[in-house]
Amino acid sequence: MTSTGIEQSSGRDGDAEVKMPIMHRIKTRSVNLLKSSMIFLFNKEQQTICGNTSNSWIKISLYYFIFYICSGLYYCGIIAVFGAIVSRQTPTYTNLQSRMSDGGKIYPGMGYRPMPTIDSTSLTVYNDTASQLQTISSLTNYKIRNHSYKKFLTQSDPTYLEECSPSNPASSLQEDRSCMFSWTDIVTTHPCSTTNMYGWSSGKPCVLLKLNRIYNWLPAEGNIIDQITNATGQTILPIDQQEQNIYITCNGTDASDRLVIGNLTYYSILHPLGISGYGGIPYYFYPYTNSRDQVDPFVLVQFTSLPLETKVNVICRAWAPNIVQLSEGTTRRGVATFDILRSNENAPKA
Repeated sequence: MTSTGIEQSSGRDGDAEVKMPIMHRIKTRSVNLLKSSMIFLFNKEQQTICGNTSNSWIKISLYYFIFYICSGLYYCGIIAVFGAIVSRQTPTYTNLQSRMSDGGKIYPGMGYRPMPTIDSTSLTVYNDTASQLQTISSLTNYKIRNHSYKKFLTQSDPTYLEECSPSNPASSLQEDRSCMFSWTDIVTTHPCSTTNMYGWSSGKPCVLLKLNRIYNWLPAEGNIIDQITNATGQTILPIDQQEQNIYITCNGTDASDRLVIGNLTYYSILHPLGISGYGGIPYYFYPYTNSRDQVDPFVLVQFTSLPLETKVNVICRAWAPNIVQLSEGTTRRGVATFDILRSNENAPKA
């Protein structure tokens, strides 16, 4: 190394080979890289931008413009064809041909409202109005929610409605017709009315129960009366005994729950003023066909004597010859399960 800091080494021929300091070499390479990048971005001699002349860029832009226009038109065409061949009214596959078929059978589920959160099955009747309103809001919203100009539990346009009966069941209606059935056919001025906050303000909460929608599903014919009586001890009134009717009953999940659940009152289309023992849905309101203004039949069950500060586990069952009841883990068929607690305290502040 010389006194100037420049390294020297002997080559094969004995001549001295000069090596510049490392910082100098790094600086030189950086400058060369920057110059190369600038030339790539714009080459003044060859008149290119990023390696392409202006004519090349015009051709590339025109190609991709046409390519994406054609791709967009192709996509829109596919969507149009799909929309033309798929019915908005009727599913392509129904009942045993659908993914809901299991072992050659269809198993309807059952839902309930209010459901404050979708990830919890707990209902608490607190003593303050604010928490009561918050809890029942899921039922209120479900009742009046406008979905594609269609309310879930109320009907507003009688043009496409018909009175359904055993001689004029829903299965015989025209495609765009629905059974005349609405929230007000069951709920008027009784304890589960909206004015009474569905009974929650008086500590006697009402819970709405309904079968999940399955397109074109019908309750099967058969005698289910004896099975209900043997399983629940409830006797179905002779006036309500129709082979295809659907019955809904609720009770405590375990023996300890059954001891404290208290009295239940059911409000349904069979008994709008309420009856103990069961709620009923006439068979002639089925099947569900996604008709205009169609409302699913439902049952309201009121817990009239819940004990204070005692959580009660509840299981509600739907009864029909072709409804299978199953409650294992997270699997539910033909049943709805939840727990309900009546508290004398106000809801805890978030």
